[in-house]
Amino acid sequence: MFARERGVAERYDVAVVGLGAAGAAALSALAQAGVRAIGIDQFKPPHALGSSHGETRLLRTAYSEGAFYVPLVRRAILLWRALEQRTGTRLFEQTGVIYAGPRDDPFLTGAQDAARRWRLSLPRGVEMEAWFDLPGDWLRLTDSAGGYLRPERAIAAFLRDAKAQGAKVLNEARCDAIDRAGKTIRLFTTKGGIETNRLIVTTGAWASELVPELAPWTAVERRVLHWFADPQRRFMRRKGLLPFAISTGRNQLFYGFPANAKGEVKVGEHDTVERIASPAALSRRIGQADIAAILPLVRQYMPGLGRRVRSEVCMYPMSKDEHFILDRHPDDARIAIGAGLSGHGFKFAPAIGEALANLALRRKQAVSIAPFRLRRLICS
Repeated sequence: MFARERGVAERYDVAVVGLGAAGAAALSALAQAGVRAIGIDQFKPPHALGSSHGETRLLRTAYSEGAFYVPLVRRAILLWRALEQRTGTRLFEQTGVIYAGPRDDPFLTGAQDAARRWRLSLPRGVEMEAWFDLPGDWLRLTDSAGGYLRPERAIAAFLRDAKAQGAKVLNEARCDAIDRAGKTIRLFTTKGGIETNRLIVTTGAWASELVPELAPWTAVERRVLHWFADPQRRFMRRKGLLPFAISTGRNQLFYGFPANAKGEVKVGEHDTVERIASPAALSRRIGQADIAAILPLVRQYMPGLGRRVRSEVCMYPMSKDEHFILDRHPDDARIAIGAGLSGHGFKFAPAIGEALANLALRRKQAVSIAPFRLRRLICS
């Protein structure tokens, strides 16, 4: 039971609200630290209702979004491997990731800058002709240390790991309010009250609903993922295809993965943006506009793929500058916030969880998170 008699709330050292990638990882890190911790989620993770699903997620190390991400992704890889060992679960396939596009494309030049800064392996000239129809003068690179992750399996592993080390998990319990007035923080959930000395908020697209102070600096975007048939069984890992990210130089970037066990090739595109007012406004219906955004890219650059088999909707919880928010609450240092992961946070999940746990426990960070402080947005 999570509530004592006579309505007195359960008491914890740290509570985590939101058990997607960042929250599940934070709960695991707290449990490893030996503190009395609880994780709370309005659904039952892993699930397909937020931002931490879709079968596969890219892990890139030559990070075009900024070289300052590289130490964080290196730390994440170490922690992914440690989680795999603790849980006996294979999560990270370090296959490499191939990039392609015009030589002056910002995605490629950013990846090269990060590789030079951190001495990453980013060889040129990978063969892609068996799967892609690309202009002959485009640059082709291989992010040798990259690969892909299994998101649903990873969240399940984080939560299994946390519970094995003593943490509690409260599913299907929506947190409606936070009371910060007392010596402890009180959470009001649909399954009763919880008191905690420290709090980590990782509610993704719902972040500004629980922490309204984030509203000026965050937004929510609707995104769509697609799976296409591989009728000739060409787009398979055993045939040599690696996960890929291709920028066309026309504000179009698409990415994808080798075929899954069903013979389906997942492909997504990055640049069609649909802002929504809140998660409650999300439409999960796949419309013609969703299909029209991906089909021309697939037909032009991956003509060997077959028909579209299915599509799924997810949400990107965005920050104003599309970089993460990893910081304490601006008005209450007892609360750590992980927000605005902006569609590229999953690969960093164990390092983000560790950083948030360190914020909550006032411990030294393993990797600097200075670039992700909230004050950069408040002061801009």
